Amino acid sequence: FRGEFEDRFKAVLTEVEEAEGQIVLFIDEIHTVVGAGKAEGAMDAGNLLKPMLARGKLRCIGATTTNEYKLYVEKDKALERRFQQVFIQQPTVEDTIAILRGLREKYEVYHGVRITDTALVNAAMLSDRYISDRFL
Repeated sequence: FRGEFEDRFKAVLTEVEEAEGQIVLFIDEIHTVVGAGKAEGAMDAGNLLKPMLARGKLRCIGATTTNEYKLYVEKDKALERRFQQVFIQQPTVEDTIAILRGLREKYEVYHGVRITDTALVNAAMLSDRYISDRFL
């Protein structure tokens, strides 16, 4: 399997480059690409991203936690230079209610149900109160 990850990742990057700015690559848990796929004679995914980012051939959004960023990405100064940090705060209960109201119609149509405003408000309030291991 040596080099298989690198080959597949290069294929994705080639497709993104050929799209000439029409694709934004989103990498969730971006800290996992630092060192990912590295084997003897192979490059890790972070090193594959850097040349395209430097040339402006790749639009990329990476998501990670502050702690994981510091542990992994920050150590690779060349990769870190190529990204702009944007800190996203957890939505408030009021923000969550507004988000749910915006999504309500899509969920109603998809699931064939009616969702009352009271249900949305209670879902947000109770989630904030009882679900402490995840964000709203």
